[in-house]
Amino acid sequence: MPKAMDTLLGHCMARAAIHEHGGADAINAKYGPDGERLSKWGALRTVTKTTPKAMRVATFIVFWAVGMREAKQDTYSITEYQREWNENERQAYRLQNEFRELFPEFDTPNELARQIVKNWDARITRKEIAKLPLTLRVMA
Repeated sequence: MPKAMDTLLGHCMARAAIHEHGGADAINAKYGPDGERLSKWGALRTVTKTTPKAMRVATFIVFWAVGMREAKQDTYSITEYQREWNENERQAYRLQNEFRELFPEFDTPNELARQIVKNWDARITRKEIAKLPLTLRVMA
């Protein structure tokens, strides 16, 4: 995996592109195992279309981790996320649904958020949180 894909945002981008095309099996059937039949224009179109969703999910995971860290908890719930970030219920569940589309193996971002909290640099400020999806490395 390229180094850039190792970041949280990189994982979300790859998963969003795969989800957009109906899964890995559908991509292999349509474009070949190495994507040799995918044009550069098609790849650019997919990345452009899926980037907003990938960024929303990456931000959701980071905010979930921030909430867990501030609450000093090992697990977190969608209700606690709503309260911490003053998010309305519908939007919070919409974000959780998008997360589940990209990470179907998880019900909540708790496992990924624990990785983030564990590797968190204690010197980071709340203002620097916006950069976390671009720099954090996760094993998803």
